[in-house]
Amino acid sequence: MALPTVSGNRAASEEGLDLIGDFLAARGLIVRRFDQDGFGALVATVRPTLSPAVMLTAHLDVVPGPEHLFTLKRDGDRVLGRGVFDMKGAIAAYLVLIDELGPELHRYDLGVMITTDEETRDLGVKMLLEGEGYRPRVAVLPDGGDDWQLEEVAKGAWRVRVSTYGVAVHGSRPWSGQSASLKLLDLLTDIRQRFPVEEPHVDTLNVSFLRAGTAPNQLPDQAEAVLDIRVMGPDELAAAERDVAEICRRHGADLELLVLFPPVRHDLTDPLLAEFARSVEKVVGTPCGGCLSFGSSDAAQYAAVGVPCAVTRPRGGGHHGDEEWVDLASLELLVPVLRDYLDKVALR
Repeated sequence: MALPTVSGNRAASEEGLDLIGDFLAARGLIVRRFDQDGFGALVATVRPTLSPAVMLTAHLDVVPGPEHLFTLKRDGDRVLGRGVFDMKGAIAAYLVLIDELGPELHRYDLGVMITTDEETRDLGVKMLLEGEGYRPRVAVLPDGGDDWQLEEVAKGAWRVRVSTYGVAVHGSRPWSGQSASLKLLDLLTDIRQRFPVEEPHVDTLNVSFLRAGTAPNQLPDQAEAVLDIRVMGPDELAAAERDVAEICRRHGADLELLVLFPPVRHDLTDPLLAEFARSVEKVVGTPCGGCLSFGSSDAAQYAAVGVPCAVTRPRGGGHHGDEEWVDLASLELLVPVLRDYLDKVALR
């Protein structure tokens, strides 16, 4: 928690990977390190294989926050701080699990995959699967679902930059130039009308960055915004891409793709996912049904190569906010859930 592993903070991320890698290597796992454009990653396996039965997956990077959020705090049954829920709590559970397996570890066909770029560009898992050839039989990813419900559908995330252009002149003579910022406001008004509703089961729009101008008394000649659009399915994604592109064309704006997490639909009747649900029900003691995840995750990368991915997590919330929390007792259940699942599908 004390490491500010904000995506792009290479020093803190490498220190975090060192900590995890040394812990796993000391317990007998084979650890490999990777680097892509300054973003590190780690894969540790019990056996020298690219295809372990189960790959426990997580990302170490977190979104930015004030310094005090990187100090772990406890409030009754909850622990709070940046990353406790998304998703350093899961990494801690992985390490506890490996430690508890102890002398029995060699009997499990198991791997751990940790990346450091999921919150920004999300190429780490893609690189490891497509570039390095990792193909587990099943992946586990505690980065979606809700309170031990298994993710059945996850919205897609289409993140783009829109840019408008004008003619810079003195701020007292706007009629003699053209304001890129006002053009951007007009553009965003039209895009906002395309996504008018902010409800769970519809497509949504977030304008996450706005930039324009270099001087207070000058019309900006360039302005840009980053749009974070969440869509329910492939048809909705195609429609959003088409409509936003047409709006940009009408306004003479450029459109640049930044990140795409395709929408995901999991087949919960897959024997490997059904078995995971039974492990949750056995340990947690509540039914494990399917649910919609509003956010996206690396499950999309596994889906792209045909690897089933069990996505659920303990009770928690507030991720990406100042009150991020996880229920400690619920988090601790992740270890026996994983142990029960591994005993059924990864014990050799």
